[in-house]
Amino acid sequence: MFIEVVGNHQLPDDVDRDDVEDLLATALRADGEVTGAGSGSGRWHLDVEVSADADQFPHVLRRLATALVNQNLGWVVLRPEHEETGKSSREFA
Repeated sequence: MFIEVVGNHQLPDDVDRDDVEDLLATALRADGEVTGAGSGSGRWHLDVEVSADADQFPHVLRRLATALVNQNLGWVVLRPEHEETGKSSREFA
C-alpha cells in the first residue's frame, strides 16, 4: 500500500527532506520503504510503500505520524492511497 507524505510549506532551516526520509525509514522498520521524492512550488513530498499486511497498515501509519509529530513536523500531511485527501500527522498520531 502507498502513502504520500506531503509538506505544503518549507521545512525548518535545521531539517531537510533527506532528514524526513531517514526519519520515516527508521519508523517503517521492515514494514516498507521510501520509494520516491519530489518538490516544487514551495511544496515537497515523499512516496512511501508499505509492505505490511493490510491489518497492520493502520499501525504503520500511526508509527509514521508519531515519528513526524515527535520531530515537530505534525503539520506534514499523510495521504494513504485509499483516501482522496490526507490528514496532518498530528491527526493520525
